[in-house]
Parts: sequence; C-alpha cells; structure tokens
Amino acid sequence: MWQWTGRQKNGADIKLPAESLDFRQLLSLDPGFKLSIQDLSKIYPLIEPVTDTLTFYADLQLAMRKGLALTVGEHLFIEHGLPNSWAGGPTAVGRDCVDFDLTLTDINAADNTATMRALHLPPAAGCGAAPTPWLQKPVSDTANNWYQVRKEGKSIYIASAAKETFDDDIKISLVDGRIVSATQLNLLTGEKRTCLDEKLAMCGAPGRFSIVRKLLLAPEAE
Repeated sequence: MWQWTGRQKNGADIKLPAESLDFRQLLSLDPGFKLSIQDLSKIYPLIEPVTDTLTFYADLQLAMRKGLALTVGEHLFIEHGLPNSWAGGPTAVGRDCVDFDLTLTDINAADNTATMRALHLPPAAGCGAAPTPWLQKPVSDTANNWYQVRKEGKSIYIASAAKETFDDDIKISLVDGRIVSATQLNLLTGEKRTCLDEKLAMCGAPGRFSIVRKLLLAPEAE
C-alpha cells in the first residue's frame, strides 16, 4: 500500500487536497492480485505519479502470469490493446492502449537481482474510436494509441492524439521479489487543437507536440 505525502514540479511544492493525502494506492506483485486504476477524479495532482507507479507493477505481474523464465534473453510478446484511462479532474478523456514486449535482460548473482525490460508499443489496431473523427488520423508511423481531451478555463478544450511508447527497466530482488529500482522512458509524438466547444467541432489549426518523460523509482538515499 502506497501513500503519497507530497509532490513537486520544477522545484516547487504542489499543494495536495485532503482527498490526495487520504488516498492509498493498492499494489502487489502477487499474480493473483488484480491491479486496477483507482478513482482518480478527486486526486488530480497525483494522477501521473499513481499511474506511473502502477505501470511497473503491471509489467512484472504480466511477466509472472505469462511465465517469463529467469533466463537472460528470455522474451515474450503479448498483444493486449485494451484501453487504460487516466481521466479525472479537468481531463475529460485520457486513455492509451499498448502491447507488451518483455525481455529478461540481466541476472546479477552478486546482489541477487534480475532485470526485465518492458516495452509498451502501439497496437496495430490503435486504441478504439477517437473522441472525434478528426483525431483518428495517424499522427506518426502507427495508428494513434493515445487520446486526451482536457478542459482549460470556462470553455476551452485541448484535444490531442499521439503515438505513445514506454521503455521500462525494472530490477527485482531474487530474495524476496520486491522492486529494487526501476526506470521509465515515456515518449509521445502527437497533434493537438484548441476547441471552443465540448463536442470538439469548433477547433483551430492543428499543432504538433512531443513529450519526453524520464522516471526513476529508487530507495531514498540514506
């Protein structure tokens, strides 16, 4: 069970509402434990930290359920393609779809650890129907697998579509199975428009965007 006690952005503290401070994230590496995205509607400042942490646990659970062997070079490709949602707060639509490419990349006998690389790749079929037809057009070299519609101000909506990939490296202890450390590289290449109505019919010209996110999960230095 994880509890979030604070968040910073660009070196400045972000005030967390009481709902965020009371929130507990339920996570387990037990393959029998059903991971899920809990209600994010009341904890908007924590949506990204919560979903990012969940990703590492979901990758490892999937590897265990599918029987990834503890042999360096062992590889599995899993077609998934089902939508994951991060809608909540001002985000009216937020979803992506991925397939999984898992590889056991290292076993370190000296410290009793194993490392797995998990790639999250766009499914060939994309991510279902777009929030509006003009968002369906591919913005990169694959079908779009990421959609977001975010309300900004009284009547401004930012509608976006993108190609999204993840590259996760997760080190686990072979003694007790816990996550020792993990890194993530999250890349988005997309297109967005500013719209003046909820139906996304009155929109401006499209603009390109790219997002590069690098994450590290590690024990606090003593």
